[in-house]
Amino acid sequence: MPTDHATVELNSVWVPGSAVFGSVNQGLAIAQTFVHENRIRQATSSCGAAQYFLDRSIERARTRKIWGEGQTLADNQAIQFLVVELMTQVEMLRLFILKTSWEMDRIVAVCQSSEAQRPPWVGIERRLSGQVALCNFWANRLCCQAADRAIQIHGGDGYSRHYPFEHIYRHFRRYRITEGAEEIQMRKIGAYIFGFSGPKKKEMEHVERSKAKI
Repeated sequence: MPTDHATVELNSVWVPGSAVFGSVNQGLAIAQTFVHENRIRQATSSCGAAQYFLDRSIERARTRKIWGEGQTLADNQAIQFLVVELMTQVEMLRLFILKTSWEMDRIVAVCQSSEAQRPPWVGIERRLSGQVALCNFWANRLCCQAADRAIQIHGGDGYSRHYPFEHIYRHFRRYRITEGAEEIQMRKIGAYIFGFSGPKKKEMEHVERSKAKI
């Protein structure tokens, strides 16, 4: 796949302390600023594509006549259930992405206020990195599932290139690899859940110290 990502290799390079960008040992948090923005962007894009698959599936089910019965696919509960599940997942995902994006904007606004004047990337990394990963992981996977369901509901037509489903699937399937494979996203989510990093880390450390005193 063509890409505009450059490959850079640096050998035997010395950088003075005056050239340090941000705080020492916070380089990953700074780099993650770009990654977090891209992961949310990907999640939003995948959610939109999933919505497209959902809309086309509903349209197809309403208009596709079942041969010899005078009914449409929409009269079939098996089709209804596929659409209901997909709609539920898309709507819940959309709201979660909006919530996470709002929380990111809120951290940026607070950090850029006249009272604070501090960089936002550390706060986003510590508090929301796992949440951003959750949005990205599930949105990209749901998009692929939505594509598969749209193809199934459209039958042979959906498998052909008469519809853009296979093209959109190929485009969005890469999002489960780029910006950190979904396994990396799941690993990060797990770390936040169990307190290896993120907001629960200090809480878990406090619990362990309390146990040690007993």
